[in-house]
Amino acid sequence: MYSNKIISRKRLAKSTYEFWIENDMVSTHAKPGQFVVLRVSEKGERIPLTIAEVKGTSFRIVVKAIGKSTYDLCTRSAGDVLADVVGPLGKPSDVKQYGSVLIIGGGVGIAAILPIAKALKEAGNDVTVIIGARTLDELILKDEFSFADKLIMVTDDGSSGYKGTVIDAMKEQVKTQKYDVAWAVGPAIMMKLAS
Repeated sequence: MYSNKIISRKRLAKSTYEFWIENDMVSTHAKPGQFVVLRVSEKGERIPLTIAEVKGTSFRIVVKAIGKSTYDLCTRSAGDVLADVVGPLGKPSDVKQYGSVLIIGGGVGIAAILPIAKALKEAGNDVTVIIGARTLDELILKDEFSFADKLIMVTDDGSSGYKGTVIDAMKEQVKTQKYDVAWAVGPAIMMKLAS
């Protein structure tokens, strides 16, 4: 069923919302690391968003309102129907048994790493996850990483966990542990520093 109906909407942090959207094409075929492109209305622009989870005939996305189209999406409620949802798109993450993996997520990138981290754990890896945000109030989905072998929470202001950035925490972590592979998803500046 490609109804594209919003099943639920929940505020996760300031200007950041979680949506469950009904679309069995996406929910049936999505793999960790893939995304959808959606339009809120017929005249709306296309918004690419990572698939954070699938359940039954629905999938979950996490959206931060930062522009006209994402603000428009974040004002929608359960029962509203989106004009278009195309997906799943993109090459899935290469999930296999690597050994020891490091996964880093910053801001709404935390939602993007969640399905990858889960899949890597299910593949038999030892999983270390570093998640970070400016403040504790902006640190989303932190309770959903209980499967990780090690979870490091980071806030810029020190309101939770390690004080600093996820890059600072990553540099400390790699001093004491060797990783076979790493993933990082977050803001552009974080990605530049992580490479």
